Amino acid sequence: MQKMKFNVKAENEGLAITAKTGKHEVVLDEGSQMGGKDSGPNPMQNTLASLSSCENVTAHIAAKEMKFDLQGLSFDISGSFDPRGFMGDPNVRPYFEEVTVNVKVTTSESDERIKELQEKVESRCPVYTMFKAAGVEMNDTWTKA
Repeated sequence: MQKMKFNVKAENEGLAITAKTGKHEVVLDEGSQMGGKDSGPNPMQNTLASLSSCENVTAHIAAKEMKFDLQGLSFDISGSFDPRGFMGDPNVRPYFEEVTVNVKVTTSESDERIKELQEKVESRCPVYTMFKAAGVEMNDTWTKA
């Protein structure tokens, strides 16, 4: 299989960015407390949304391979970071310290099979594995809906 390449072109308007990739367009911004106009999610929120999307895609691929009855997924993801790193403190990392992922799985499968699906997703999801490689503490709970 060939390597995949992704491309994004983005233009700013103040703190907002309109990013275009293929036929899609995404607006990211900051809230007014950071000087933005809140015209879209901020980059940290978008990163967590990307994590949910990537885990969803990975879960569907793995479920098909496993012949797993995956009827649906519901994600509740939160992350904490210390903004001092972003604001220039070299002693504080400027990205998430901890991310909590709670997934409700709609399925007829057993808890053991849900755990097996979770393990496959966490080992194969590109966004999840980037978080892990960066040393982000990942707290994950996958349960039957």
